[in-house]
Amino acid sequence: MTAGPRETEVKFRVDGRAALEVRLRALGAAEGALEDEANLLLDDDVLSLRRAGRALRVRIVNGRGVLTFKGPASFDAGVKSRLELESGVDAPENVLALLDALGYRPRFRYEKRRTPWRFADPSRPLVVVDETPLGLFAEIEGEADAVRALAAELGVAEEAFLRSSYWGLWVAAREKDPGLPEDMVFPG
Repeated sequence: MTAGPRETEVKFRVDGRAALEVRLRALGAAEGALEDEANLLLDDDVLSLRRAGRALRVRIVNGRGVLTFKGPASFDAGVKSRLELESGVDAPENVLALLDALGYRPRFRYEKRRTPWRFADPSRPLVVVDETPLGLFAEIEGEADAVRALAAELGVAEEAFLRSSYWGLWVAAREKDPGLPEDMVFPG
C-alpha cells in the first residue's frame, strides 16, 4: 500500500514563540483557534506497526476524533513524507473498542495544545505550533518545495528539522530522565 494521500512536513523546536508568530503574521498567515489534543498510538502485542515504521493513531479534540494510519516515512533534504490515511470519527471511544477487539491497544499517549496558522493562498503550507510537555515545536505541512521555502522564510535551517516523531522525542527524553512518565502528558 504505497499510493494515496501523502503527509509531507518538517518539524522543528521553537525557541521563541513570539518571534515565530510575528514572522508568520508578517508573511500573511492567520492564527487559528487553539486545539487541545489527546493522541493515542495503537499497536498489537508484538508492536508490528512500530517495527514496520507505521503508525495507527486516534486523535481526540473536543470529543470528536480522527482515525489515522501512517505509512513508513522517507526523507528528502530533511522533509518527511509518508502515506497518511485519515477519517473523522464521531465516537472515538467506540473506535478504540473496535480496534482493541482487533488486537490494537493504546501503547503511547501524547498531548498537545496546537495552534494552526493558515495562509489565504492555498498553495502555501499549513503551519502548526505545538505546546507539548517536552517543549514548543512547530510543523510546516504542504508540498515539499513550498515547505522548504517557507522554512527558509521563517529562518529555519534544514539542520534544525527533526526526523523523530513525538514518540521518538519522548523516548529520547526518558532515556535522559527516567523519572519522566511513560506517556507524554501534561501534569495534573
